[in-house]
Order: sequence, then structure tokens, then C-alpha cells
Amino acid sequence: MVENRENIHSSINLLVGIAALIGLVLVVVGALALLHAIYTVWQLYSSPDRIISFAQTFKLTTASLVNLDVNGLDLLRLITWPFVILVLLLQGKVGVWAIEAGARLLGTARNK
Repeated sequence: MVENRENIHSSINLLVGIAALIGLVLVVVGALALLHAIYTVWQLYSSPDRIISFAQTFKLTTASLVNLDVNGLDLLRLITWPFVILVLLLQGKVGVWAIEAGARLLGTARNK
């Protein structure tokens, strides 16, 4: 009977350790995702012409090619900005979710 309890406690401790490790990995991945989003936003702020690479990728993925020029502004670059902003916001939100989930796992492991 005592051996069963020791086996159960050791199994629980192993699972808690695995949960803590997964939590730590989630926190690190979330922090890296946030740092990448911040770095990308800062690069776009300091050099707005970098949106051209996103616009070229967007142009390659769209079925119709947009080559309109509106008063010296490339329409594709204007269309690309909202999509880039939304993708960066989504990346930031996923990073925050990963950090929150990892913190909960680490908190659960700490309470056990």
C-alpha cells in the first residue's frame, strides 16, 4: 500500500516537472514572438520602405496583379499596410497567450 502511494507521488512529481518544462518553453517562445513583432514594427517605423518586401510577397500571393499608381503612391503598398499591421497584432496576441499559458503551468507546478 505504501509502495503504491510512493509510485503515485513519484508519477505526479514527474508530470509536474514535465508541465513546468512545457510552461517554461511556452514562456520563452511567447517572449521571442513578442520580441520579433516589436523588432519588425521598429524596423518598419525606422524605414517604411521595408514594406516593399511585404508588398512583393502579397503581390505574389494575390491572383490579380495590381500595378495602379495613385498620385505617385503604389496602391499595393497602401493595401499591404493594414495586412502587415493585423499580422503583427496577431503575432503579438499569440505571444501573449503563450506567455499566459506558460505562466499558468509554471504556477501550477510551483503550487504542487
